[in-house]
Amino acid sequence: MSEVFYRKWRPRTLGQLVGQEAVGRTIRNAIIQDRVAHAYLFCGPRGTGKTSTARILAKALDCLAPQDGEPDDTCEICVSVNEGRAMDLIEIDAASNRGIDDIRNLREKVGYSPSVARHKVYIIDEVHMLTDAAFNALLKTLEEPPPHVVFVLATTQAHKVPLTIISRCQRFDFRRIPIEASVERLAELCAGEGVEASQGALTLIARAASGSLRDAQNLLERALVSYGSPLSETQVGDLLELGSDERALELVGHIVDRSAKEGLTVINEVAGEGVDLRLFHRGIMEYLRGLLLIKAGAPTSMGFSDESREDMEAIAGRAALGHLVLVTRTFADVDLRRDSSSPLPLELAMVESTLAKEAPKVATPAPVPAMAGPLLQVPAAYPPAMPTPLARSAPPAPATRPPAPTPVSALSPPPQSGPDRQWAEILRLLRGRKGRRFDLGALLRSSTERIQGEGTFTLKYSHSSHMERIEEELKDHGSRGTIEEAVAKVLGGKYDIKVVAAGGQSNGPRQTPARRSHLVRAAQSMGAKLVSEREEDSHDEQKDDQAGPAAPEEHGEDAGGA
Repeated sequence: MSEVFYRKWRPRTLGQLVGQEAVGRTIRNAIIQDRVAHAYLFCGPRGTGKTSTARILAKALDCLAPQDGEPDDTCEICVSVNEGRAMDLIEIDAASNRGIDDIRNLREKVGYSPSVARHKVYIIDEVHMLTDAAFNALLKTLEEPPPHVVFVLATTQAHKVPLTIISRCQRFDFRRIPIEASVERLAELCAGEGVEASQGALTLIARAASGSLRDAQNLLERALVSYGSPLSETQVGDLLELGSDERALELVGHIVDRSAKEGLTVINEVAGEGVDLRLFHRGIMEYLRGLLLIKAGAPTSMGFSDESREDMEAIAGRAALGHLVLVTRTFADVDLRRDSSSPLPLELAMVESTLAKEAPKVATPAPVPAMAGPLLQVPAAYPPAMPTPLARSAPPAPATRPPAPTPVSALSPPPQSGPDRQWAEILRLLRGRKGRRFDLGALLRSSTERIQGEGTFTLKYSHSSHMERIEEELKDHGSRGTIEEAVAKVLGGKYDIKVVAAGGQSNGPRQTPARRSHLVRAAQSMGAKLVSEREEDSHDEQKDDQAGPAAPEEHGEDAGGA
């Protein structure tokens, strides 16, 4: 039985790796400098050389006559590795040996010394298939293996490998092999096998392999078995059912031209010929991607023939980039996995592409006018706000009970006039600014009126608790400076901040009967705080004045809190 191409032409040295020059150079230097890690993680798509690189690493570590970091590939150890009989190279398929018992068995054997070579190399392929328990069992051994052991973990799905495993390994990411490199390697294989294949045939094979050299070698062997040598581009196209590529390009032209009738006709003809619609859809996507790159001016060959590229450039010349983006997304959403024989998903995508329109451009908003004018009144959105406008010489308002504050969620957005904007800007500057004890922005927002005078900025409060808190903050030099700085920044000058009760009394709480009591004042002098008080009618107040002050009750209007 003959050996298949991908095994017969497997790379034997780091220099023979295709498309992984950076990986090969790093491993070669590590071997030369004797800085080989105890564990490696090789990640990448299938057929890109992960397992081959792991075997080359095992040969280079134990080669009897290494040459500049490369195995000589002729000594007894190298030959035994190439023939698959090296006792110190252990390859484990994690897809079928994924349980904790398998890893425990591995841990028991790791401690034994190598039989012939200097190192024992464990290659665990498709390591992401291990169970969580198996990964946990491997952690300690992987972190601190015996000095004669090297682990190489290979996977096509690195995102499924736990981070605790990845952090214990040196990671190498293998990239998809470019079409040009695959074609060059296939040409060397044909020369070694004594067969002929046209450049176009090898390009079609490399393009169909999607960056996997192993797949490309298998496709080449399949084509040679079917048609023999010499191998032409037409034969490869028939073998891979790529005859629909011309129809795919034709359909792309109808998509760009918004020709629904012609496009649906092509789709039904292809479906009637028994072509695999998944391959047909793949060809459509490749051509649409090529048109996007051509339209955007990105230089790329993508493995297309010169004739196909000329046709694509002609189609791209009459396509709008925005429409091309929309139709590419539309066809990318086509799902043929459930029923690959029905052309309906492609037909729907064709009609949607015909009706697709580019998104309208968003108009640039007009610039917001600059702030102007004095600060007149508080926006209605800041509770509890009074609608009375402020003026420089406005008389004090009569003392009335303020209205109940309106929930913020029920308020309309604040108007964007100049004065309102100034007050909103002051509150914005103080939002979240912590004073000695309280939030300064919240304290200013609770004021009911503001009066801007000559060098003064007066805040009116209806609740004595709010007034006490702002007065306490204004006594602090830092808090007062923060408020004055925000007011000066918005109003354009230095203002002295004053506090006035809504009834007109300045810089002090409203003097209720309870506050006039000498007992209350004595208690306050010793550090007590007035928690609440009860409003009495005029008859009771006169009676209290004649009989003497009484202690405050523990209910009634909220006047602050300790």
